[in-house]
Amino acid sequence: MKTLSTFFAVIVILALMCGGFVGFAAAQCPEQWIGGHGIPGVSGTVNVTMPWDPDGAGPQPEMLVAGGNFTIAGATTANRIAVWDGISWKPLGAGMNAEVNALTVYNGQLIAGGSFTTAGVLTCNRIARWDGLTWQPLGTGMNSNVYALTTFGGRLIAAGHFTTAGGAAANYIARWDGVSWTPLGSGMGNYVLDLQVHNGLLVAGGAFTTAGGNPANYIARWTGAAWQSFGDALNSYVQTLSIYDGQLVAGGEFNKVGLNTVNYAIRWDGTAWQSFGTGVNSSVYSMTEYAGQLVVGGDFSQAGGSPASRIAAWNGASWQNLADGANNRVVTLCSYGGQLISGGNFTRINDVATNYLAQWDGSAWQSLGKGLYYNGNQASVVALTVYNGELIAGGKFDAIGSSPTSYIARWDGAIWHPMGGEIDGIVRALIVYNGTLIAGGDFTGHIAWWNGTVWQTLGGGTDQAVRALAIYNGQLIAGGDFYVTGSGPADFIAAWDGASWQPLNFGVNNVVRAMTVYNGELFVGGDLTAASGIPVSFVASWNGSVWKSAAGGFNARVYALTVYGAKLIAGGEFTSAPGTIATPVSYIAAWDGVAWQPLGSGVNSWVYALTTAKGRLFAGGVFNYSGGNTSYYAAGWDGAVWQPLGSGTNDYVYVLLPFDDQLAAGGRFTIAGERASAYIARWGTSLPADLNCDGHTDLLDLSILSAHWLKP
Repeated sequence: MKTLSTFFAVIVILALMCGGFVGFAAAQCPEQWIGGHGIPGVSGTVNVTMPWDPDGAGPQPEMLVAGGNFTIAGATTANRIAVWDGISWKPLGAGMNAEVNALTVYNGQLIAGGSFTTAGVLTCNRIARWDGLTWQPLGTGMNSNVYALTTFGGRLIAAGHFTTAGGAAANYIARWDGVSWTPLGSGMGNYVLDLQVHNGLLVAGGAFTTAGGNPANYIARWTGAAWQSFGDALNSYVQTLSIYDGQLVAGGEFNKVGLNTVNYAIRWDGTAWQSFGTGVNSSVYSMTEYAGQLVVGGDFSQAGGSPASRIAAWNGASWQNLADGANNRVVTLCSYGGQLISGGNFTRINDVATNYLAQWDGSAWQSLGKGLYYNGNQASVVALTVYNGELIAGGKFDAIGSSPTSYIARWDGAIWHPMGGEIDGIVRALIVYNGTLIAGGDFTGHIAWWNGTVWQTLGGGTDQAVRALAIYNGQLIAGGDFYVTGSGPADFIAAWDGASWQPLNFGVNNVVRAMTVYNGELFVGGDLTAASGIPVSFVASWNGSVWKSAAGGFNARVYALTVYGAKLIAGGEFTSAPGTIATPVSYIAAWDGVAWQPLGSGVNSWVYALTTAKGRLFAGGVFNYSGGNTSYYAAGWDGAVWQPLGSGTNDYVYVLLPFDDQLAAGGRFTIAGERASAYIARWGTSLPADLNCDGHTDLLDLSILSAHWLKP
């Protein structure tokens, strides 16, 4: 399949060959992390969503803005705020340094409030405006969190937990006239959580019991001159305010108004508060009108006495669920592009992987964007191999690209494809044996082969997990947690000869985690302390007939083995090689056939992955220093010194593999080189078509190409 980057590369090469450029050549980009794949939704809690038209009546389409506590949106890094254009996510500048809680538009500009103290590169204490290019402060801001924003009487209104705005006293609520902040009367007696304008009055809800110095239990309205309470008193906090069918509606922690039970959601009929049937059975955090119904989100599990997991709709007479609902709190709701947008703490909604954001079209839920994901938990890639020219990834995930995928998928250079649905557990090891793709892991049977359509258990499988695969003397070797194969006993390691499983003598006495072939012998690492009765220390070798120790081995577990130059390399939890009289090794060591030796000063924590490419050794793991230099979770050794791989990743690296003239990395990270790269990333040089060396081949490169092509 020809990708966009390949197309651009061909155009650049042809242009150079034809003399289309004078004094211009395709970029010679340095090695770097190349932007990877994203996630559905965003990487953390969403507190607020809002439709926004950047140019008002201009040609730009309306977008959805999301704010919260995330750092990734889809396939881009986006610090706590991002926009969705219906196809993909984009950041707004450098974003914020802490949570965004509230959004509104004032004088044509987007306003954000939260707990942040910087927005972009400027100090913007808890409130900032987007001028189309950068974030700008509004005065000196607030001394504590902003939770709600709206406009009223031509002014911007901000409310929250602050007691000063612009350096002046402002008890939990203030207004901005474009120049300075002023209070609204004497403010409230405690923090404000939401704002709404109804019938020409500003309404505030929150944790307060006084407004303007007068009693007002959790809700009050501002006439433009004074604060007023209205209706009977509520018995707890108001979390959200909205308009439904022309009426003011409120939701929160309360379950009574005066002496009447109302169960967390109420409407104001102009005279008194009324309930919505029997309400819901726990807190409401968000409300909006969608398709003629009032949709509410929160912590509840029932609406109107029937199951409704954290989201439900009131049709004017009764409550309805919206499919199976969300697996955690719904915090924000709005309408965008004819869809209902839901955001919060949830990671699945109606069993769809959504990552904190979802859209409802009236009949089904969908994510906003596609990517790699696992069932509401930490996803990871722990195994990689190349098969038929494609990259195969295995690990703990059930969605990748645009398709549901069971723990394994293939990358054709442009998109991810699922590979059957028979794998039902984590894939921990991959290898190609006699032209056949083999997978090992925690799934049923624990080892399987791919026939091009489905997965089939190999030789009856094993009784427990397979963690490592290798090829030795023409046989497939499997190692792991198992005691039995389909052919009989085999302690932790066995060989497949194409027809049946065979033990390697009496095997080893504990889990096998890594294997490689060096100088004609199979080396095995893991938790083992004996191999067929011979004492070993976490590493041993098999020559086809007997087991041997490897010069005393190490003082702790081995996770990775590879060959670099003329030496065997081991990585793991160890800090010394007891059988070697040498400088203590630090989580990585080299074996020359006689003794273990350190590689410089090593790294500062566990090594999980080792591979070689382009004359260098690469290591990945838990460490954040190599050779004394900052190296976040990955580093390269050139035979003399350690070098970091750019700014590294933001979490552990579990597997490394050369692929397509680059280094592929898998792990539990979501950022590589400050670019969104969910659980799998690539390190190397970009194609010639990456003219601006940003790690992507896109329209920016095409614009550079065009500019130089047309240049006299």
